[in-house]
Amino acid sequence: MKRLFSLLHRWLGLVSGLIVMVVCLTGSLYVFRDEVEAVCEPWRRVPVRDAEMLPPSALLKAAGEASALTLGAAGEAARLDAYTPQGTTTTYVDPYTGEVLKVIRREPGDAGFFAFLLDGHRNLWLPRSIGGPLVSYAVLVFFLALVTGLVVSWPKRWNRKAVQSHFTFHRPLRAARFRLDLHNVLGFYATLPLLVLCLTGLLFGLSWFSGGLYRLVSGGQVMQGYSLPSSDSTNAGTDTPSIDLLHARLKAEEPGAVQFYYALPQTASGVYRVSIVHERGSYYKQDNRFFDRYTLRELQGTGPWAGRYTDASPADKMMRMNLDIHEGRIWGIWGKMLMCLASLVGASLPVTGYLLWWKKRRRKA
Repeated sequence: MKRLFSLLHRWLGLVSGLIVMVVCLTGSLYVFRDEVEAVCEPWRRVPVRDAEMLPPSALLKAAGEASALTLGAAGEAARLDAYTPQGTTTTYVDPYTGEVLKVIRREPGDAGFFAFLLDGHRNLWLPRSIGGPLVSYAVLVFFLALVTGLVVSWPKRWNRKAVQSHFTFHRPLRAARFRLDLHNVLGFYATLPLLVLCLTGLLFGLSWFSGGLYRLVSGGQVMQGYSLPSSDSTNAGTDTPSIDLLHARLKAEEPGAVQFYYALPQTASGVYRVSIVHERGSYYKQDNRFFDRYTLRELQGTGPWAGRYTDASPADKMMRMNLDIHEGRIWGIWGKMLMCLASLVGASLPVTGYLLWWKKRRRKA
């Protein structure tokens, strides 16, 4: 039986190896995006003042044009994004004074270093319709390679000698044995986080997988697609309430929130889409709420990400938590470091596996 699993492991690894190496390397670099940007982009921070922040309407005037507004905690610059056919303009503004700190303009296709990494991670820098399935099914094959590899490397007996032989590097270090240890020992210790990375990645990439798991967790319910409600456009032309009223209302409702993100309505039937973040660095501990642009009446969206996190079902919470688990941020900086190291090991496994296969093939020739 182990011989069959060994054969499966070898060819599953060879088939998926090159794509997995790219996916793991780009993922290991992308995971620390927040930390790198905090150091390299000082305009994101402002001195904390003993004063009230300006209302959103004043910040919007400072930028001139905006599609979205992000308001953070004390000491964070306000961010305004404008999306047009000519590209994206991001403006950082001091929320206490309205001073423009930095303006970044990007043409279509010029999204920056981390967006470049993310595109490689998701699509191999190919069109999404081609690269997305290639990545997803390569990850599925890699998942099976990990399982078969675990079966092959599992010791028959769990005594001291077997544990030392299977799970520690042999001394003295010799090239052939070292290559084998790099593959087997590092692969064994990284298997659990790599399996988690694969499963959470498949939830993003394969609709049949995410839909099936959602039905399993929810007890048979079908996952709804994400959709926005619409404002009552019959009220167009009437006096409309300011975004300042909405922000003051939400701040009073959620005094512990660390960030408010407003996607501004762009059409007559558009809505205010508001993401209220309750924990710094968290994607899942946030509420995604919708408001009529004319009356500020709260509306209901659909899908796992719509509504308050506390009101979400277990299956919806699973989907919301998926990205935080995938990046390791759900366990803080140590979780991100764990996933980064696991990804680096994952990138090395196709290389060491190929070398082992090639050396073995040469000996047989």
